[in-house]
Amino acid sequence: MPATPIFLTTLILFAATMSVHVAIWKVRLPRHQTRALLIICAVAFSLWLAVSLERHVTALIVLHVALYYWSISLCYIITYSAIEGDSPTLTLMRFVADSGAQGRTQEDIKRFMDERPFIGARLAALINSDLIREENGRYVITGSESFAFRLILGFRRLYGSVPKGG
Repeated sequence: MPATPIFLTTLILFAATMSVHVAIWKVRLPRHQTRALLIICAVAFSLWLAVSLERHVTALIVLHVALYYWSISLCYIITYSAIEGDSPTLTLMRFVADSGAQGRTQEDIKRFMDERPFIGARLAALINSDLIREENGRYVITGSESFAFRLILGFRRLYGSVPKGG
């Protein structure tokens, strides 16, 4: 089976998904952006799947396209979530790059980090995504833990403790 139809089909499907994504974001930025992206990807795939079944596309091609499409879609969504907010790493890299070949001193970096509300931005993103809420001056997780959250926690338990970072 040639890979070209699978690649082109997936490329066209993903391009259509991204076009819808950009069009919606131009009209109105969704409150829950990650959820909106997942819905857009699911609807686009479902429409393609319906057309494919109508045209009697083989199950093997459907499976290949599904795996490829969802792989690149989920990679995009993960990447998008990293750039949608104020990314500490990207902001720091921009700050260092702005200095050119001269670079930045450790004191410059420390002052830069002290001036940036990275934790506040992350907290606001969690509240906006309805993952946590403020209750009587405390922050609590909303509802039950999602499957994705439990999966990440399970991976972290398997991986072991991480002294610094996420």
